[in-house]
Amino acid sequence: MVNLMGTNKLDGQVSDPSAASTTNFSTQISRSSMNFFRLITASVIVLVVTGCAHPISVTPKLASLDRTTATPARINAKVGFYIPPIASTTEVTTPGGGGDNVRYFPYRDIEAGFQKILSNVFSSSLKVRSIEDPTDGKRDDIDYVLIPQLVTTSGGSGFFTWPPTSFTVDLTSNVRDKNGKLLTSIRVVGAGSAETSERISETGIAGSRAMEDALIKMQASLFESEVFGGKAVVSSPQTKKEATGSTSARLAELKALRDAGQISEQEYGAKRKAILDSL
Repeated sequence: MVNLMGTNKLDGQVSDPSAASTTNFSTQISRSSMNFFRLITASVIVLVVTGCAHPISVTPKLASLDRTTATPARINAKVGFYIPPIASTTEVTTPGGGGDNVRYFPYRDIEAGFQKILSNVFSSSLKVRSIEDPTDGKRDDIDYVLIPQLVTTSGGSGFFTWPPTSFTVDLTSNVRDKNGKLLTSIRVVGAGSAETSERISETGIAGSRAMEDALIKMQASLFESEVFGGKAVVSSPQTKKEATGSTSARLAELKALRDAGQISEQEYGAKRKAILDSL
């Protein structure tokens, strides 16, 4: 006998085709929902693991690079500096905190600061179009051309905050004569750090401090370089009163940097000790 109602007379169970169809359809929906949920979860995990790159500025504060009474007399030389256009437009990505990265333009950000220290060290400084372009009128009477080279690194100790807590700037100045011949390469490494409260209001502050540190060290190294021997303008010796005044000015400047939050208490203590030990 054909069972039109779909009832199994042997076991008394009903096998309604429409019910089976509904059950299968519900199961498919459930499986699809589960697969979709798994896909979303996997996507979130990937985002958490890989993070994203946040834009920051690592431009140094030019006021921190001003000449002081302790700065040596300028070297009597005219220098040019050259940053290739492709370098100025190159964006770099390095680690931040919380698994995220940060991105910035190191050559673009350092340019004004680099020119600032050159004006502190030499009697004349300017930007040139190339290393050895004879059609560049600005190159007349130039004694040297300096080309900066940068390598930057960063890191973050915060798990929930992405701005870097530490930053380093490896800065090399390749010094060439006016014909493009390499004379020497001067290398320094600057470091910067920042507390959580500072990074929230100024996300690139650790990088800015590293830039400032590298530029200040480069300025000192340029004054000491033997390449510029015989070019220095000799200043009159300081009297004891003038030396004391210079120390006081340096200590006051250092305190102002700390009070402005540009250096940490630890950095302030170390630099203050170094100044006093030099007396």
